[in-house]
Amino acid sequence: MEFIDLKQQYHRYQAAIDARVHQVLDHAHFIMGPEIAELETALARYVGVKHAITVASGTDSLEIALRALGVGPGDEVVTVAFTWISTAEVIGLVGAKPVFVDIEPATFNLNLDLLEAAITPRTKALLPVSLFGQMPDYDRLNAIAARHGLPVIEDGAQSFGATQRGRRSCGSR
Repeated sequence: MEFIDLKQQYHRYQAAIDARVHQVLDHAHFIMGPEIAELETALARYVGVKHAITVASGTDSLEIALRALGVGPGDEVVTVAFTWISTAEVIGLVGAKPVFVDIEPATFNLNLDLLEAAITPRTKALLPVSLFGQMPDYDRLNAIAARHGLPVIEDGAQSFGATQRGRRSCGSR
């Protein structure tokens, strides 16, 4: 039994999809072609931010964010205990230590009541995960982060398009 009939979905949009694929094949600019700029502009507009940068994977995006913040050996990054392996994997990949906080049972998101107890002088960032289309309370999360002078990196891979108080996931800061 097929969970999602991708063939039916493709056939519904086949003419438009095929035209765009042929356009790429015609100009043969397979890496960073004009479609990338178009996609990044559309994504930024959709989530309500100035810029969006596409990368190969959500894992890469998290690693890039951590490295851009200078997170490395000896540092800690607070994240949620219930997530896909990539969230914790990238913390270790940059040489930092993941510090896990349990979830809120109703939403499976980071339990903000437990967050501040996990923050230490070695904490360099907070990395919450928005799961199952749900986001943690970003107003409250950002207030905690501001009190401690910490950046927030949203892992919004499973909530893209979700909204909270009129702001979209991946642009909720």
